[in-house]
Amino acid sequence: MKKTGAIYIRVSTDKQEELSPAAQKRLLLEYAASHDIIVSEEYIFQDNGISGRIAKKRPAFQDMIALAKSKEHPFDCIIVWKYSRFARNQEESILYKSLLKKNNVDVVSISEHTEGEFGTLIERIIEWMDEYYSIRLSGEVHRGMTENAKRGHYQSDAPIGYTSVGNGNPPMINPDTKHIPITIKDMFLAGKTTLQIARYLNQKEYRTKRGNQFDARGVEYILANPFYAGISRWNYSNRGRELKPSDEVIMTKGNWEPLWDMETYEKIIAKLSSRSTMKSRDISSCKHWLSGLLVCSSCGRTLAYSGSSKSGHGFQCWGYGKGFCNTSHYISLAAVENYVIDGLKCFLTEDELSYALVREMAPTSQIQVKDIQRKLTHLSQKEQRAKAAYLDGIDSKEEYRMNKEYFQKIRTELEEQLQELTQVTEAPLKEELDEMMIQNISDVIQILEDPDSDFIKKGNAIRQVVDHITFDRKEFTFDFSLKLQL
Repeated sequence: MKKTGAIYIRVSTDKQEELSPAAQKRLLLEYAASHDIIVSEEYIFQDNGISGRIAKKRPAFQDMIALAKSKEHPFDCIIVWKYSRFARNQEESILYKSLLKKNNVDVVSISEHTEGEFGTLIERIIEWMDEYYSIRLSGEVHRGMTENAKRGHYQSDAPIGYTSVGNGNPPMINPDTKHIPITIKDMFLAGKTTLQIARYLNQKEYRTKRGNQFDARGVEYILANPFYAGISRWNYSNRGRELKPSDEVIMTKGNWEPLWDMETYEKIIAKLSSRSTMKSRDISSCKHWLSGLLVCSSCGRTLAYSGSSKSGHGFQCWGYGKGFCNTSHYISLAAVENYVIDGLKCFLTEDELSYALVREMAPTSQIQVKDIQRKLTHLSQKEQRAKAAYLDGIDSKEEYRMNKEYFQKIRTELEEQLQELTQVTEAPLKEELDEMMIQNISDVIQILEDPDSDFIKKGNAIRQVVDHITFDRKEFTFDFSLKLQL
């Protein structure tokens, strides 16, 4: 009885000796014909230039598996040239083969014979060898790329403003797009926020290298990229975009023409690092300078700005509008502005001021703290791997003890550095702090009452002294939570 079959062809990107797709197809069809297996053209699946280590990144493979699992059950076996074409990850290979087995679909390799009493064992050995080869190949590629990075070669697609030349040549400045990163740099150093810059770029109908609109995150990535200062940065993050410890990042002088110098780059990084992290929301994205500061006394949600020709302009608890809060906290725009300014003026004559101290860390210290925290996280991962190696019998008890002592020594040093950077210094006297607070509030009031101040300037100013304001509609009170940044 003839069987129906599918053919799976994969050619990876690594430089290895393997058959071309056409050759694989020819041999697989010959095998099918000689074994009375019918293969329709629609059941020939092919992935080109794709690694076999992660199956979910192979679209043709996934289509084939989905068909095999379907009720129609259109084929009885999948024919491959080698098991490594099916999967190089033994865990995934076993998973997908077991899944196919439940649907009565076999996987057959035409160049690796695994029939007989020990067929399954031989198949597992072949899969293990394929995975070992893949891991070794990945390591060799990584070492080669590390060496290239140390020589200053850029190994990714050049960012916007440049064009990748290829053949080992350095990227070249693109005269048609170089103005985009330069505009971003100039606007940022002139005081514009990343969100304001993104809006400007989109208004000008500029697009990213992928043809998309700009957003604040993309603008920040361009600003923080040392490529534009002629610096090659490699091994900066993993596939999950999690940043790696600085001692694993390779930074070398690149072999291309930069758009700005290192001094400019350092100014950009210092400015990025010094931005306040107290409020993640950019005031330029708000509709009013009080947006995000007013809080509902009933549910704790913020009061959102709203305005229409019928109801007028004002603030209302956004939870009330969604049905999450049972108490209306609406207040007109004119009223809330006057009450907030009058409330700030009252603090100027109070005998006792209550406020929270917010200590601003120097930009360089912020970078050092984040770097140490990443190193500590990485160290914990190493400790877990060392423990696993001991439990699995790979390392002896003595080797595990030595590793443990070494990791503890490194951890102690890092924690001491972290404590030194984050230790609280002695604060000024209360009288001196009160004087500073009074002066700050006075400066803010002056900006809020200045008719020439726009809402962005007002919003940034009030956020220097106010963390939030709780509005109680029933009692009609405003409870200010003040802060003093040191």
